[in-house]
Amino acid sequence: MSAPEPRSPALRLTVLLVVVGGLFAALFARLWFLQVINAPQAQAVAADNGVRTIYTPAPRGRILDRNGNVLVDNVNEPVIEVDRQVAAQNPGMMSRLAPLLGMTVPQLQKAINNLQYSPYAPVPVQPDATPQQILYVQENPGLFPGVSATTMAVRSYSPMGAAAANIVGYVGQISQAELTKEKVKGYQPGDEIGQAGIEASYESLLRGSPGTSKVQVDSQGHVLTTLSTTAAVAGLDLKLTIDGHIQQVAEQALEEGRTAAQHTFDNVTKRDFNAPAGSAVVEDPNTGEVIALATDPTYDPSLFVGGISQGNYNNLLNSPANPLLDRTIQGQYAPGSTFKLVTATAGLKYGLINPGTPFNDTGSIQVGNFVAHNDNGAAYGWIDLPTAITVSSDNFFNTIGVNLWYDRSTVGDDALQTVAKEYGFGAPSGIGLPNEAGGKVPTPESYVKDHESNPNVFTQSQWFPGNSDQLAIGQDELLVTPLQLANAYATFANGGTLYTPQLVQTAQTAFGQTNKTFSPQAKGSVSLEPDWRSAMLSGFEGVVNNPHGTAYWAFAGSPLASKQIAGKTGTAQVNAPRQDTSVFTSFAPASSPQYVVDAFVEDAGYGASVAAPVVREIYDALFNLPLEPVTYSATGNGGQN
Repeated sequence: MSAPEPRSPALRLTVLLVVVGGLFAALFARLWFLQVINAPQAQAVAADNGVRTIYTPAPRGRILDRNGNVLVDNVNEPVIEVDRQVAAQNPGMMSRLAPLLGMTVPQLQKAINNLQYSPYAPVPVQPDATPQQILYVQENPGLFPGVSATTMAVRSYSPMGAAAANIVGYVGQISQAELTKEKVKGYQPGDEIGQAGIEASYESLLRGSPGTSKVQVDSQGHVLTTLSTTAAVAGLDLKLTIDGHIQQVAEQALEEGRTAAQHTFDNVTKRDFNAPAGSAVVEDPNTGEVIALATDPTYDPSLFVGGISQGNYNNLLNSPANPLLDRTIQGQYAPGSTFKLVTATAGLKYGLINPGTPFNDTGSIQVGNFVAHNDNGAAYGWIDLPTAITVSSDNFFNTIGVNLWYDRSTVGDDALQTVAKEYGFGAPSGIGLPNEAGGKVPTPESYVKDHESNPNVFTQSQWFPGNSDQLAIGQDELLVTPLQLANAYATFANGGTLYTPQLVQTAQTAFGQTNKTFSPQAKGSVSLEPDWRSAMLSGFEGVVNNPHGTAYWAFAGSPLASKQIAGKTGTAQVNAPRQDTSVFTSFAPASSPQYVVDAFVEDAGYGASVAAPVVREIYDALFNLPLEPVTYSATGNGGQN
C-alpha cells in the first residue's frame, strides 16, 4: 500500500483563513452589539458610575402638647465642618484646626474619617462650636482650606426639659446595626433616628423626606459638579394629648411627695421612708387620651443631642435611681386595695354578692390554716359593698376571693382573673411607647408553669385558697403598671368601655394643616349593671368624702371637696427590707368623670399618706385651683390600706 499524499498548502491556508475570518466576524458582531444595540444601557451605566447621590436630612417634625405649646423643637446649632477631599490635600490645616477645637491631630483625623457620614459631603467635626471658634475660622479662610463654619438643625428639648422625657424620648445617630434592619431602609450613615418615646414610636411621621443632590465625580471620587438637587420635605408635627402644664405639675407633685416621705419616720422599719421613685398618670376616661404621664426621677433628653458622652450614658445607665425607666408603663407593682375594683365586680358578676349584701366584718377570717386580718386590725361590724370600699375592709374582699375559688366548679378556676383581664390587667395597654410592660395576673395555671420553669424562684407549684384570698386584695404575685391601673378605673368611670390609651391627637404640617387624625380606640368592655356601678361609685366617693374613708384626711379642708373626687387607696406590701408602696387612684367629678388620676410612690407607706396628696395637687392644677404643697398626710380613722 502506498503512503497518503500530503495535504496541499493551499487547503491548509484556506482552512486558516476561514477560522480567522470567523473570529473577526464574531468580534465585529460583539462590537456592533455593544456600540449599537446596547449603547443606551452602557451609557447609562457609565454615567451612573460617575454620579453619586448626597442626602440632606429633612427637618424633623415638632412635638406639641394638646394646647399647641411646643414640647420638642428644632434649633440651628453652630458647627465646624471639614471637606474630606480638601483636608487630604492640606495636612498642614489639620495641625492648625486640631488645637483650635481642643483636639489632637489623631482625634481630628478620626472625626473626619467617621464612616457614619457620606464621603461626598462635609463632615461635622465640632457640633455646638463656640462663637470664638466660629469667628476664627470665618476670619482666617486661608489657614483652614476645606473648613467651614455653618449651622445644623438639632433637636431642642428645652421647652420641657426633663419633665416629659419619658414621653417624647430622644434621637440619636443611626447605628450600623439599625441601617441593616428592614424597618429603617432608606436611611443613610449619619442620619438621626428616634431612639425612645414618641421620637421612636412615630419616627416615620416625624422624619420627613430627605433632600438629594446628584453630583458628578471623577475616577478618584472627587466631586466635579452638581447635576441636580431635590429639596427636603419636613416631617410632620405631632400634636399630643398631653397637657404640658399638667405634666409639669405632676412631676413637681411627685418630687414633693417623695421629699415629704423621705422626711417621715416609718414605725414599721424604724427608719425614714426611702421613697426612691414615683409615677403619676392623668387620663380622660371618655376617650382614653393621656393628659399626663409623669415618672420621677427622670433624665434630661438634651444630654443625647449630638451624641451622648460615654460618661453621661454610664451615669444614667448605672444610676441606682434608674432614671431611664419610665415607671408609668414599665414599673410593675402590686396594686394593693385599689384592685378591689376588680374583686367587687367579680363578686357581683358571679352572684356572690349584691349591692346590699350584709357582711359581718369581725376583723379576721379563717382561710384553711391561715387567719387573714384587716390591714389595720380593725373590725367594722355589719357592712355592705359601698362601706367595704370606703373603709377598705380586707376581709369583705378576702371572702369574695376565697368563695370564687371554692365555687370554681361553677365559675371556673380563674373567675377573678377573667374580670381583671376585662379591665386591661395582664397585658400591655397598647399606648404605643416602646418597651411597655404587661404586668402579671397570676392563675393556677401560671403557678404550675412558673414552678416548672424556675423552681428555685417559684417554689410554690399549685394554687391554694390563700392565693385567692391575697389576690382579691391586690397582693400575691399580681403586678400592674400605673397606666394599667388608671385605664382600669377609666373603664369603670365611663361606664364600662376599655379604651386603648392614646398619646397623639393629630399629625399636621408646620402650617397647622391636619394630615392624619388619631381617633379613640375602644378595645373591650366590662359589664356593669346600673345598681352595681351605683353601689361601687358610692363607695369610691366615700373614700375621699366620708370621715371614715381611707383618703378623707388627705383631702380634708381642700377646695377640691366641691369637685366630687372619688377614689381608692392602696398599700402594696413588699418583702423586707423594702417598705410598702403608696398607691392612690381616683376620678372626678364622680357624677360625670372628666379625669382619672393615679399615683404610685415606692417605699412610702400607706396609700393615703403620700400618693393621695400627690393626686390632690394634680387635681388643683386640673381645676385651676392654687397648688397646695404636697405634705405627708396622717390618716385619722385607722383605715389606711
